[in-house]
Amino acid sequence: MKRTAVMCALSLLIGGVALNPSSVHSAPWISAGDSYGSAWVTDIEKELLKKEYWMIYANDPRVPQKEVLRLLNRAANAHAANDVALAQQLAHEALGVFEEGVRRHYYAQSEIELLTAYIQAHIPIKLS
Repeated sequence: MKRTAVMCALSLLIGGVALNPSSVHSAPWISAGDSYGSAWVTDIEKELLKKEYWMIYANDPRVPQKEVLRLLNRAANAHAANDVALAQQLAHEALGVFEEGVRRHYYAQSEIELLTAYIQAHIPIKLS
């Protein structure tokens, strides 16, 4: 009886440790705020993840926020390294993620206008 109780307690302890969430096991795209190349990328992340936009992303299986933030972070790193051409290219690609969603009919152009305008207003990279 005691042996069974000890085994149950140990299995619960081991199972609890295995199920305990940690930053090592979390999805890296959810929030990489500590590793962004610039503070403006963090600001854009906050905007993209607002609850008011969930319906825009509902039909898009690609998880566009993740891709846009990844590209903008790379653009921020290129901008910090004074590689203006690469930073511009990556910023255009980031905005292109939303444009591709429009082409694939995941959402309408009017639905993403606020998001793309916000991104364009908050990036220090001059888009041509």
